[in-house]
Amino acid sequence: MNRQELKAKSRKAIEGKIWILLAINLVAIIAISAISFITYSAGAFLVAGGWTLSLAIIYLAIINKDKKPAIEDILLGFKNGNFGRSLVAYIRVLVFTTLWSLLLVIPGIVKGYAYSQIFFLLADDPKLDPAEAQKKSIAMMNGHKGELFVLHLSFIPWWLLVTITFGLAAIYVGPYFQATLAQFYANLKKA
Repeated sequence: MNRQELKAKSRKAIEGKIWILLAINLVAIIAISAISFITYSAGAFLVAGGWTLSLAIIYLAIINKDKKPAIEDILLGFKNGNFGRSLVAYIRVLVFTTLWSLLLVIPGIVKGYAYSQIFFLLADDPKLDPAEAQKKSIAMMNGHKGELFVLHLSFIPWWLLVTITFGLAAIYVGPYFQATLAQFYANLKKA
C-alpha cells in the first residue's frame, strides 16, 4: 500500500472522531503534566509507556473499526498487566536506542525505526512479552525503515501548519498522524 492510500484510509478512520480524540489527548496531557510537576518529571517517565500503549490500542481499534474511542480508553495501557509490559517496553526502547546513539546519531535513528512497532505489537497481542515484541518489530521493519522515514517526512507540512496556527491544527494533525502510523503497522502486519 502506498503512502497516499495509508493517509486516505487514516483520514476516513478518524472521520467524526476528532473531538473525542482531542479530549483523550487533553486528559493525558493534563495528567502527565500534573504527574511531572508533582514528581519532578520522574512520574512522567513511568507513565509514558502506558500512554504510548494506550494510544496504540486506541488507534488500532479506530482503524479496525472495532469501536468508537472513549475518554477512559486512555487507561487501557495501564490495565490488565499492561502497565508492567508497557514500562518494560518503554525502558527497552529508551536504553537500546540510547546505546546505539552512543555509536553515532544515525545508528540510533535507524534502531529507533527498527523498534517503532513495539507498542502496536503489544497492543495487538496482550500476552506478548516486551523483549519478543522488540524482536518482532526489528523483523517487521527489516526493509521498511525507509518507508516509515518517508512517511514521517510527508507530515512535515502538517507539523509546520501546527506551528503556524500555534498548535490549533494539532486537533486534526495529531489523530491523523497517529492513525496513519497505525495503518502503517496494519499494512506491515499483512505483508
